[in-house]
Amino acid sequence: MTQPTSAKHARKTEPAASATTKPAKRRRKTIPLLALGVAAALVAGQVAGASYYGSHFVPGTTVNGADVSNMTEEQLAQQVAAKAASWKTTVAGQGLTLSIGADDIDLDVSPANYARHAKSQTDAASWALDLAHPRHLTVSKTVTYNKEKLYALVDAAVQAHNQNATPPKNAWCTLNQKTSTFEVTQEAVGTALDASIVKAQFEKDVARLGSKVSLNRDALLRPQLTSKDADLQKAVDTANAYAARTVTLTKDGKSLARLDKKTVATWVRVGDDLSVSLDQGAIAQWAHDSLAKKVAKSDEEHDYAIDAASLAASVADTVQGEKDGSLEVPLTVTATRPAQTPGHEGRGRHIDLNLSTQYARFYDKDGSVIWRSYFVSGNTSEGRGTPMGTFKINAKRTNETLIGADEDGDGEPDYKSHVTYWMPFVGNAVGLHDANWRSAFGGSIYSYAGSHGCVNLPPQAARELYDLVRVGDTVYVHS
Repeated sequence: MTQPTSAKHARKTEPAASATTKPAKRRRKTIPLLALGVAAALVAGQVAGASYYGSHFVPGTTVNGADVSNMTEEQLAQQVAAKAASWKTTVAGQGLTLSIGADDIDLDVSPANYARHAKSQTDAASWALDLAHPRHLTVSKTVTYNKEKLYALVDAAVQAHNQNATPPKNAWCTLNQKTSTFEVTQEAVGTALDASIVKAQFEKDVARLGSKVSLNRDALLRPQLTSKDADLQKAVDTANAYAARTVTLTKDGKSLARLDKKTVATWVRVGDDLSVSLDQGAIAQWAHDSLAKKVAKSDEEHDYAIDAASLAASVADTVQGEKDGSLEVPLTVTATRPAQTPGHEGRGRHIDLNLSTQYARFYDKDGSVIWRSYFVSGNTSEGRGTPMGTFKINAKRTNETLIGADEDGDGEPDYKSHVTYWMPFVGNAVGLHDANWRSAFGGSIYSYAGSHGCVNLPPQAARELYDLVRVGDTVYVHS
């Protein structure tokens, strides 16, 4: 049909144009019919697809990473059963390689349940959408195994690895020796593995029947304490506060030593719980090494030494009490001697022998003690007590043999004793001498195992006395 060439012509031929509208009406009726046909075809296709994929997996679908396109449940079950029978997985990375098979952990997959559970996660009605966006399914509930066996294998492998690995290092409070200040040292990871993470990786892989586990740095043991820990920073601050304390030690009220930062810092200790304290043992050792000789003293009845333990406790209390301070160095009695004999000051130079205390002192003319010792005197249980009174040293001889009387009437002296130092004061019968046959002196020995009347001395004491005494020196024996 020829198209009109002008508007005027079109108006004149209007009836003809009206006649052409009848075919247009027929086309409008055809379009709905085509749409209905397409829709019907789509519905038929959807129904057919839903029917097919009601028993099959949509192409592109995976189960635990394995492609199951167009498989039925039965086919998937058969595939899983075959895979489980020869299943093995290997963990590797960070220096560890460990393979575990199905028999090692009593693996049981339950293939039919596995396939059923996988299929239950699909919807046949949405098969068309699944074609465009494939589903990636996960099945784990039907996979069982012996956890104890798995854990034992992992623990053994990790333990063997960690024996030669570098353990993680915690951040810590550390003394800088150059500055005598405490600082936070940074934590470090190392190369040791965390068995719990390796187990979790294995379990995840077993559940999905995977065949490879790759360990990254996340599997490494982590430091338990980091440099950002607030309690650690508090410990550093406390340690530095303690080190900054100044403590003055005195003897008889006069300054003896001053504890400064360099010294105190070496005694500061940080416990595993980040508690901060002073090492009293270290303080006591320092006190013994540095002050013992300076403060030790003696009087005639006592020897005094530094009480290092008591001083250490006082220093710790002062420093931890958040204050500076001054402390008198405490002393303790280390030896006690019998009391001196009243009136010794007026006797001049003399040897004082106290039979009750079994203790001897040698006084010089100015009243000072120039020698002292315990002794063993005559045996009082046998009536051989050392005679009391005031006597004089009448001789000094060395390497003498003392010969006793024949009191038992057997024709032989009752004893013959060789002595190195002999200082008689009652004729030549009773005197002071060494007695190397004795292992103890003093106490009550004289009352049951005393001498025949002489004064027995330790060999060294006898030697010292022999070098000091002069013939004519007074000997005062009393009880």
